Order: sequence, then structure tokens, then C-alpha cells
Amino acid sequence: MSKTVSDYIAGLSGAPADVAKELHGAILAAGGTKDSVKWGHPIYEAGGPVCLIKAAKDHVTLGFWRGADMLDLDPRLAKGGGKGDMAYIKVKALGEVEQAQVARLVARGIALNVEKGDPFKS
Repeated sequence: MSKTVSDYIAGLSGAPADVAKELHGAILAAGGTKDSVKWGHPIYEAGGPVCLIKAAKDHVTLGFWRGADMLDLDPRLAKGGGKGDMAYIKVKALGEVEQAQVARLVARGIALNVEKGDPFKS
């Protein structure tokens, strides 16, 4: 049986549970993506992976596969230490990232996948 995003969020506790639920809702409300659990955490795809949420002890990471091309949209986006174009925001509390901002980031991620193709294949 595959784990759903709802199962993932239900398994969290404390602030990360609330933040993950809020981010999940904002990503889905932005429209255009399909959610699933891969690599142990929720990912959202449209023409390839667009973004992810990953809970830690005291925060939730909101990551974008093409985040390096989106740094102008949010000063909190920071490039990861690894290879690739991912960038992340660490969210510690409810309301730190507004739903409208999530929608802008998701829309840009989808547009970049349309323009550049699936990040896993390009």
C-alpha cells in the first residue's frame, strides 16, 4: 500500500505538522500539480517535479526543483548545497509563507518545466 500525502502529514506532530498541512493546502490551491509521496516525502509534479515539502524536527522545507531560476521571486529561497537547480525555504511557523506567494512560486515552477522540460530529463 502506498503512503499518501495525507498519511505523511498525519504522521507528523507539533509545528511541522501544522506547517506541512498549510503548505500542502497552498500548493494544491495554486493548481496545476499532482501530489504523491516519493523519496519519503510529498512531491508535486507538472511536466516533472515542481516542488516538495519535507518535515524536520523544527521546520518544514519547501523546495523547488528549478528554484535557482526563481530566486528573484522570494529572497528566502536559498540554493541547496548539492548539484542541480534546487532552492529551498525553511518554514518554521504558520503564515511564514503566504498562500499567494506559494501560488506564484508554484506557477513559476510549472512554467519553467513547460519551457525547459522535466528536470529529471534535462
